[in-house]
Amino acid sequence: MKFLFVLQYPGYLRYFDSVVEALLTRGHQVSVAFDQPHKQAEGLAAFKASGRAVEVLGRTPVRADVWEPVARGVRGTVDYIRYLHPRFADSPYLRNRMRKVLPPLTRFLGRWQMSTEGKTRRLLALLDACERAIPSNKNLDSFLQQVSPDVLIVSPLVTDQCPQVDMIKSARRVGIPSVLGVASWDHLTTKGLMRIQPDLVTLWNHHQRREAIEFHAASGDRIAITGAQCFDRWFDRKPRLSRERFCRRVGLPVDEAFIVFVGSTASISAPDTEVRFVKRWIEAIRLGPGTLSTLGILIRPHPYNSNHWQNVDLTGYRSVVVFPNQGANPVDDDDRADYYDTLHHSMAVVGINTSAMIEAGIQDRPVFTIIDSSFDRTQTGTLHFQYLLPENGGHLQRATSLDEHVSQLVSIIDTGGSHSSRRFIEAFVRPHGFDVPATPRFVTALEGLDHVAPIPPDAVSGLLVPLKAFLWAIGLAASRKRLKKRLIRFMINRWGRLKQEWRLPRLSRTIERPQLTKAALDAVSASGDVPKTQSEQSQNPR
Repeated sequence: MKFLFVLQYPGYLRYFDSVVEALLTRGHQVSVAFDQPHKQAEGLAAFKASGRAVEVLGRTPVRADVWEPVARGVRGTVDYIRYLHPRFADSPYLRNRMRKVLPPLTRFLGRWQMSTEGKTRRLLALLDACERAIPSNKNLDSFLQQVSPDVLIVSPLVTDQCPQVDMIKSARRVGIPSVLGVASWDHLTTKGLMRIQPDLVTLWNHHQRREAIEFHAASGDRIAITGAQCFDRWFDRKPRLSRERFCRRVGLPVDEAFIVFVGSTASISAPDTEVRFVKRWIEAIRLGPGTLSTLGILIRPHPYNSNHWQNVDLTGYRSVVVFPNQGANPVDDDDRADYYDTLHHSMAVVGINTSAMIEAGIQDRPVFTIIDSSFDRTQTGTLHFQYLLPENGGHLQRATSLDEHVSQLVSIIDTGGSHSSRRFIEAFVRPHGFDVPATPRFVTALEGLDHVAPIPPDAVSGLLVPLKAFLWAIGLAASRKRLKKRLIRFMINRWGRLKQEWRLPRLSRTIERPQLTKAALDAVSASGDVPKTQSEQSQNPR
């Protein structure tokens, strides 16, 4: 079989590289394409360096027809409306983020902070009808016909105004089964809606199954719970360096225990806010009892929120290091070894809201968090964070103040005891058993689509006919307006170039008067004659 992965950008390969490798091992063909091929390009570089025989197709075709502004507008509106539901009453951060993608025609909805469940459902139903009225794109149809895969896998599909909806529409038109591979634990609750139903949705666990059905109207019989395939690599791995060698490498004392602070993305933990919080956290630890005054502290920045740590002065704190100083995305074996060793050799891991807290749980390290007002909106204000809390079966040890957190650390470090994360990891990461990897189940689910008839294209009939005509008129007007803006921009740029070209010949005819030496100036002063330029001499020959 031939499988085509269409991912938003190369960074998504780290979620699916084990699946790609397993497909190749089983004798299948694999191609990959990206909506934004230059974003997080190190993911593709590491992928190529691994020597996998994968066809890289580059950028996916871009929709540029009259329906493109309509599609973006409808999807952006859907992505905002979902957060008006009462279940997101405590998530203003998510609502404010999606307000920015509202198109001009529905921007007035941005004044709404909340709505009723019934009104939200009716608005989403109307927008769903608009989405079904938008046809597939001929460029994407041709792209899929040319590549000719047996199965199309897209991810993440749920980002704001995501163009992968059009890819699934074209797959339906061409007759290719489509799959949404949900990449991360927060994708179904912090981004937009699916907006279209693929033939299969692969999920990590039963929490995500409930989210897919309740939030995204996914069909239960088209869902496969495979586990988190992106975490399979951490279960059977061994540390590359001994604890002593690792401590020497990062600059920590080898005779002292250390804990790790794992950073979050900039959207969760703003750079300046994160630095201020970490400094308060270090000071609270240093004032703590027992061995906390000498406890080593390693700060591991998030790979895409690390620049600010390069200029932070921590020399005033004993046994505190930032590693890696410039951030590192664990996409190749060296960076993954460093990441694994960091968690493995630590006594405990502390974070705000990041998947690193799940990866630390895989190694059964004690994981802590502090509920701090600096992160109200992006920590307790998100649904996925709730899964990590003890009352929901999570493994986090939560504190509501730094003093309480210090007491928790003391009890772990001085006694060496902590409850195991195994039960949480088994439920959240490997729901089919702690020793049952997710990657083979994912691959089997993909292979099962070999003889499955794909969902047919939406039929435009009844009320959708006038709705389609109305949306087409809006798209035509928007396209003309956009074309007018492009024409004006072109004329301005062209006029600027013409002015520059007109000025250059004049400048080339302008000859500066030569600079005179002191001796020449003295001679001029004595004779009273002013030397002429060459052009003046040629115009007035003696």
